[in-house]
Amino acid sequence: MRAPWELRCICWCLSWLFTAFGFPFESNLTEWVRQANATALGCEGHMLTLSCAGQEEGLKINSAFWGRNDLKTCIPDKPREQMKMCPPVEPLYAVKKLRHVCEGQPTCGFPVSDAFFEKPLCPGVSKFLKVVYDCRMMSGMGAK
Repeated sequence: MRAPWELRCICWCLSWLFTAFGFPFESNLTEWVRQANATALGCEGHMLTLSCAGQEEGLKINSAFWGRNDLKTCIPDKPREQMKMCPPVEPLYAVKKLRHVCEGQPTCGFPVSDAFFEKPLCPGVSKFLKVVYDCRMMSGMGAK
């Protein structure tokens, strides 16, 4: 059995090695996650901005939902017929669109609308966009 001081020394040495040279399974140390699973919600007809704290950080889109899957979010001031469920026809379309427009940028603003997504979805129904994203250090990544 090792003495407590030996264990502390081993732990300190391993900690220093991992800090200095990276974990063996981490091949790219420049893409540190600074903010994980941030959520942004935008109602149809408004602007939505996704942003990271620093200019050296970039957006990484994890998921996105464009449509209506509940009757409590983004309640319109308009007639009740606008409050219908509206599932996305192509669930991954919103993710692909946002990755194309925003991925790697420190900030990204866009209108929450059918026009932005270039595909009409449930005309006359009030929809919303929910985005989950990370902010990652992008130095040396050749960010877009």
